[in-house]
Amino acid sequence: MGATNPEDASDNTIRKLYATSIDENAVHGSDSIDNAKIEKLIIFSRK
Repeated sequence: MGATNPEDASDNTIRKLYATSIDENAVHGSDSIDNAKIEKLIIFSRK
């Protein structure tokens, strides 16, 4: 995926290739397993 800041991301990572800024960094990655569980419920809720 690459570093949050695309300027710091390694070559050929998603963020280096497609992100334009920290705010628009192409993808999201959870910072912990607990947050991933919460975010999964939010993103994939059937509302």
